[in-house]
Amino acid sequence: MTLGERLRKIRTNKAFSLEELAKKTGLTRSFLSQVEKNRTSPSINSLIKIAEALEVRIGDLFLENKNGEDKYIIHANERESYTLPKNKIRIELLAPRKNALGFEPMLIYLGVGAASGKIIAPRPFFCFILEGKLELTIGEETHVLTKGDSIYLDTPREHSWKNIGESEVVSFGVGIPPLRNS
Repeated sequence: MTLGERLRKIRTNKAFSLEELAKKTGLTRSFLSQVEKNRTSPSINSLIKIAEALEVRIGDLFLENKNGEDKYIIHANERESYTLPKNKIRIELLAPRKNALGFEPMLIYLGVGAASGKIIAPRPFFCFILEGKLELTIGEETHVLTKGDSIYLDTPREHSWKNIGESEVVSFGVGIPPLRNS
């Protein structure tokens, strides 16, 4: 199932019209329709807004629902992952996507030249650089992070990530998913 198909399925299961989702996200109805028809790829910031409005994790927009599985160990070859090809970013989930799990650990891979674009994350996020060289811009401040460096964003701040090295950036991140009413 494609991102657009999954988005439409989640939206209709939650009884949202495109107009309602547009109002909740601040995105246009036309743009959301184009995403659902797989005619355009949303930015990371747009994915965050959509996931927040639908009260799902970003990964839920890409991956089948495995909420019923009761796994405690996830071997490296069993990890769920999804790719944001527009940004050259791949995410590997390190824990099951369960409603009760209050945090979301992940490995984040940024290909050479990868850039996130501007992001406003609504919840705290922690990231530890395992490999590579990353440029992090928060507001007007730019920082270079390398192996062993970490960042913790505790309030919604506009920021962007960019791989400025000659190899892939690998980082360990922990985010807090949206609260779910279901």
